[in-house]
This record gives sequence, C-alpha cells and structure tokens, in this order.
Amino acid sequence: MVLVLHFRRSAVNRTAVNTAVGALALTVMCDALFTSPLLHSTYHSGQLLDAGWFAGSLLLAYAPWAAPRRAAETASRDGTDGQEHTAHDHPFGPRRTAPGGHAHPPLPDGDPGRHPAARPLAGSLSALTPYLAAAVCTLGILYNVLNGRSLERVSLITAGTVMLTLVVRQGIMLLENIKLTQELAEKENHFRSLVQDSSDVIMIAAPNGVLRYVSPAAAGVYGRPAEELVGTELAHLIHPEDLGCVLHEVRRFLAADPVEEPTTRIECRFRSGAGGWLNVESTVNRHHGGLILNSRDVTERVRLQAQLQHNAEHDPLTDLPNRTLFTRCVQQALSGRRASDRGVALRGTAVLFIDLDGFKAVNDTIGHQAGDELLVQAARRLQDAVRQGDTAARLGGDEFAALIVGDGTRDHAARERHILELADRLRVTLSQPYLIDGNDVRVNASIGVAFAEPGLSAGELLRNADLAMYRAKAAGKGRVQLYAPQMQQDVVRRAELATRLRSALHQGQFTLLHQPVVRLADGRITSVAAQARWRSSQGVLFTPAEFLRVAEDGDRTAELGRWLLKEAVEQAAERTATGLAVPVVVRLSARRLLDRATPPDSVEALLARHGLPSGALVIELSDIGPKVSLDELERRLCALRRLGVRIALDGFGGDCAAVTALRRLPLDVLKLDRGLVEGVVESARLYKITSGLLRIAGDLGLQSVAEGVDLPEQVVALREMGCTHGTGMAFSGPLDEYRLRRALAAGHYPVPREPAEPAFAGGGAPAFGGGLPAVLGGGAGAALGGGTPVLGGGTPVLGGGAPVLGGSTPLAGGASVLGGGTAFRPHDETPVPPT
Repeated sequence: MVLVLHFRRSAVNRTAVNTAVGALALTVMCDALFTSPLLHSTYHSGQLLDAGWFAGSLLLAYAPWAAPRRAAETASRDGTDGQEHTAHDHPFGPRRTAPGGHAHPPLPDGDPGRHPAARPLAGSLSALTPYLAAAVCTLGILYNVLNGRSLERVSLITAGTVMLTLVVRQGIMLLENIKLTQELAEKENHFRSLVQDSSDVIMIAAPNGVLRYVSPAAAGVYGRPAEELVGTELAHLIHPEDLGCVLHEVRRFLAADPVEEPTTRIECRFRSGAGGWLNVESTVNRHHGGLILNSRDVTERVRLQAQLQHNAEHDPLTDLPNRTLFTRCVQQALSGRRASDRGVALRGTAVLFIDLDGFKAVNDTIGHQAGDELLVQAARRLQDAVRQGDTAARLGGDEFAALIVGDGTRDHAARERHILELADRLRVTLSQPYLIDGNDVRVNASIGVAFAEPGLSAGELLRNADLAMYRAKAAGKGRVQLYAPQMQQDVVRRAELATRLRSALHQGQFTLLHQPVVRLADGRITSVAAQARWRSSQGVLFTPAEFLRVAEDGDRTAELGRWLLKEAVEQAAERTATGLAVPVVVRLSARRLLDRATPPDSVEALLARHGLPSGALVIELSDIGPKVSLDELERRLCALRRLGVRIALDGFGGDCAAVTALRRLPLDVLKLDRGLVEGVVESARLYKITSGLLRIAGDLGLQSVAEGVDLPEQVVALREMGCTHGTGMAFSGPLDEYRLRRALAAGHYPVPREPAEPAFAGGGAPAFGGGLPAVLGGGAGAALGGGTPVLGGGTPVLGGGAPVLGGSTPLAGGASVLGGGTAFRPHDETPVPPT
C-alpha cells in the first residue's frame, strides 16, 4: 500500500500523501518490532512502541490537513471549470417545467443549483479524526480507572498532551474563524457599497439563466425593482430579435479559454418597466457556471449614433439620401438578393440624373436662402413623384437622382418607354413654378437616363446617367436624354485629346494663322485676325472649335492665351520690320482679360519689347457674361487704350450683354454676330435689324466688321447698309505666314460692285459672276472657319463654324472631319489669295 500510494500521488495532494506514507511506515515499523522475538515476550503496555503507534495515528489524522491552500484553490477552480462546461451545454435554457407545462418556482436556498456543493463526507470524517483519537484515549483511561487498574505515567502524559494539543488547536481555529469573519464582513460591506452606489446594474445569473441577484440600481435604470427581477429568466427580458445573437455570443464566450478571454461585451435591447425597450450594454464574466453581468443603459448613445449615421448618409437640407447612400442603394439593386434574382433585378432598373437649369441665376438674383427653399420644394416633388420602392436622392448643388427599380418585364421597348415617360413626367413636375416669398420662380430640369446592364457596376451606371444628363443640357436644356454608348466614347476621346493638349503647349505644336480683315469699300486689307492651330504629333492640324472644347482647364486656357498674344505681337513686329505693317487682332474673353495673369503692364511690356507702334494691336472682347464686373472691365480697357491698344466688341447683336457693353465700355470697333450676316440677304427682317445695328455703330463713330462674309451678295448688301469692314471666305480664309505676306504685298482683294449669283465648283470656293476671281489657290477644298480667336469661357476661340463650301462633298486635298463634323486641314492646304 505504501508503494501504491507513493506511485499514485499527484502534485496537488503530494504533502498529504507523504504525511500518510510516513504515518503508515511508522505504524508498520512498530508492529514489526512488537512481533519480533526480542520484544514479543518481554514488552509491556505503556512502553516506547505505544508512543510510536500513537504518533502514527496522529500523523494519519493530520494527513488531510497537510494539503496546501493552493491545492485546494486549484481543485476548486477545476471544479468550477467543470461546472462551466456543463452549463455551456444549455446556457439560459428554458426553465424546468412540471408535467402540466407550468414552470417551477425558483430553486430554494438549499438547492445545489443556488449554492456550492457541500464538503464531501470523507473530508468531514478526516477532520474529526483528531477528536476521535482523543476520545479513544479518554475512554481507555476511564476504563482502566473504573476497573481499578493503575495508570501508567506514559499514558497520562500522552493523554494530557493530546488534550492540550486539541485545546490549543481549537483556540487557533477560533481565532482564525474570527479573523476570517471580520475579513468577510469587510469585503461584503465593500462589495455592497460598490454595488448599491454604482449606476450600473449588477446581475448574477445561474447556469439555467435565472437571475439570482440584481443590484438596487435596476430600479433607476430599468424602471423595475430588483426584487421583481430576481427569479426571472434572463431570456424573457431580452428583445426577441436580439435573443439569438445574445445566446450565440454567450455560448461562444463560455466555450472560449477563460485565460485568453476573461470577459465579453454584449449589446441588446432590454425590457423596461414602462413596457418599452432600452438599449443595454453588458460586460459579462463567468461565475460558477453562470454569469455576472455589469449592465448600463446606452439608449441615448445608440440614438445619437443612429442620428449621426443618418446625417452622414442624408442631405442636411432636403433630408434625401446623399451620393454615398444612393450609390449603395444602386449597388444593392444591381446585385439582387440571390444570384438567380440578378437578371430580374436588372430588367427595367434605371438611374435618372436630374439637373435644375437656371438654378444658379436664382441664387444670384433673389439670394441663396430662396435657392435653398427651391431645392427643398424640388426634393419634395421628386420624392412624391417616384414609386414607393424607388429611391430619390440629392447628389449635391442642384443635382438630384432617382433609382427606378425594375418590375421584371422582359419587353425592352416597353420598359424603355415606361422609364422615359416617368422621366418626362418628372421633368414637367420639376419645371412647374415654385412659390418662394410670394413670387413664382421657374427653372427647367434636364434629365439623363441610363439603364442597368449585365456586368455594369453602380459607379458605371451613375456615370452613364451623368453623361446623358450633360448631353441633355448641351442639346438645349429642359429635356430628357437616354444614354448611348457613343457618349462614353466621346468622353474618352475628349480626355485623350486633353491629355495631348497639355503637352502640346510645351512641345511647340501650336502654330499661328491670320485671316485678313478687308475694307468693303475698296477691298484693302486693314488688319489681320490671329488664329491658333494645333499641329499634333500625328501631323493633324486641329481647328480651335476642336481643341478648345477640351481646354476646360483654366490654367491651360490662360497659358494658351498668353502664347497667342505673345506670338501674334512677335510676328506682327517682324512683318512691320519688313515693311508690311498691319494691325493684328487678338480675341480674348472678358473673364480672361480680367485675370491677374494678363495685367495691363504685361501688354505694355510686350509691345515695348517688340517695338510695335501704337494702334498696331486690337483686342477683340468676347463672352461678356453676367458674372463679369463691368466696372472692373471698364478700368482694364481704359488702361489698355492708354497704351494705344484698340478695343473691338465681338458678337454685337447676338445677345443683350453686347448692348450693355456698348453703353458702358470704351470701344473702337463693333463686330457683327455671325448669325446676322448669314441670313442678311434672304431675310428682309434680318436685313432691317442688321441695318439698324450698323446705323448705331455709325452714329457712335465706331468701325463695323462683319464676320463670316462668304458670298458676294453679302458683301454688296453689307456695304450698302454702311458696314465698313468684313472678313470671310468671300475674300480669304486663314493664311500661314508665307501666304499672308504675299497677300499683304498685294494689299487688297477684288470686291463685287453688283449682286451676282454664286457658282460652286466641286469642293472649291465660290466663283463670282461679276468678274471676281477665285480666292482659293493651291487646289484647296473646304475653307476653315473664318473667325478670330477667343480664349476662355468655353466659347470657340476661332470661328470654326464657317460653312464648308461645296455642300456635302468631301474635303479636297485629303482634308477630313474630326469629331462630329468639325473640319480641319493640314498646314499646307491653307487657302492663299491670288497674286
């Protein structure tokens, strides 16, 4: 048995086993000595062997108390873990039910489910062993006394020692119990003060999910007294929608390693005393197979988070979804709940991009507050116009969008017709007058429509709708435009062209052409209009109408304007040095002229550096929009006139801004709008309007220039009205420097004296019946636009819109059409006047 105990001992109870082994060894040794022949016949009671036997009995009695406290704590922890794993099988399960289906009341105090298991019986008997030994000694002494036997001194000493030891041991235990009781009372008072004064609710739940303890703070947090919650099943207090997640988290937590994850946090909705639901956050700890929950009310925090989330995904002015949320909705509509639903989800799903035309004018005229009110009313109309399952959003500024979810129809034409009808109804609805501060305010709506297609992402669908919307605005505003793949191709082409344009300025790919301005009375060349051309690395010569549409970058436009002005002045100075002095006209937009990059002293320094005489530079002013400050523009023009620069007004008669500019600005030349010149021969009404405008110019003492004079009849009619100068294909197109010098050496062009019918020959220039020779040489075909350059503002710099002679005949000499009919010709095909 000694060997068995030795080899089966564990580290937990090693001290107790060693004590028992020593006691048994001492007892066996005493038995062996007693049975030996040396002592068997001579040994008497009360001798040394009795002391050995008694000592062995005392050691056996002490063995259960020899286990250290750490071993007991380890055993207690092992037992707790076992209970936790047992509780993991059914955490917070339903309460036990009686056969009739009724729940049993809470377990009584003596139930093992509510209190730790009692100490095992073997442990209790081992604790009583010293007292049993003392009782045996006492009974032996009394037996000898009653039988009249004499007591041995050793027996009395041994009995007295045992009794004294017991008394001392009992006293020590009493002192320890008093000390432990005081410590327990202090800890209980500390725990009670922490729990009762805490704003958090402390709850202890048994392994079966029943609350065994609830702190008094529950009355203030949950609106229910703690006594009412004790004995309630925790699962009955959690919102049904959150219960599954809570049980899953609890099972996962109990299955985890307590050392690696001592606590977890659970957030759910908890039933309050008023019958509502509170958002509660709980820190959960393990406790004897159950749980300790430290809970707090976070309803206000959850409400604030929800409000912040709403604000992050909705427009603050209209409360419509913003771009972020709208993009997510589009993505969800495209993906579908299941893969099999995607085809159905795509059919008929469309995105509408909506822009309010004229909204900026509302802000500029009646104020931003009125503009905000208009946006709110427009958002309300849009929200009311879409269906229940559709989504309306504000993307920013005056841009709105609508997601129209498909109804699954398979007829492509029917769904397209339905969406376009809806878009047109939206256009009409949003274009109705808005009542703001008692006034009717009108804006139009341009709408772009794009349908979802397989393989198309949410971002691409939004981009397509945006392109269609901008195409609707470019086509005249206030209309609905359906997306076509060609729109994306145009954008890609424009982007490629813009990239090439950025490097063209630094690589010297721009060249300068000049178009003569002729006096209609005698055909003499009085000035030349500078026009930029871009010769790309592929050898293609782009007209301004082509490349300035992509020069939307303000820095690039300003850089191009500075280059044009510098190059025009430099070439004019070179011609003046050779005896071909003629003023040069450079077209600049009003916005670019007011730019700080073009100060008056820079123009003065440029003229002085090249020695150009006074009056040799004419600035042609264009694009005088409503945002241009006329006061500042007037000061700038006066400073330029003091330098000897003459000022011409472009587009006179085209809009009201030109009339306002005529009244305010210091001008020298009025340039008629091309639209007045084109129909001056055919329309009597237009003839009278043009004649009246020319009389105004004559009365003010200003020179007049007609742009786009392509026919001899126009030359005769304009001269009879009093127009002093003209430029166009009736005289010459834009010329390179070599052909320009030849034209200036000739000095003039023939002008018709009587009206004549134009005769067209193939793709060539018109021939005049009145003896006027053809002005196009070198076999040139279609002429380039006959305007002068404009910089900035998105207006064509050069008149790229002059009609191509020869009808629909292809351009002669290999000229081609680039991007929607814009003509360009190589540099060597520039028309040349006759010599």
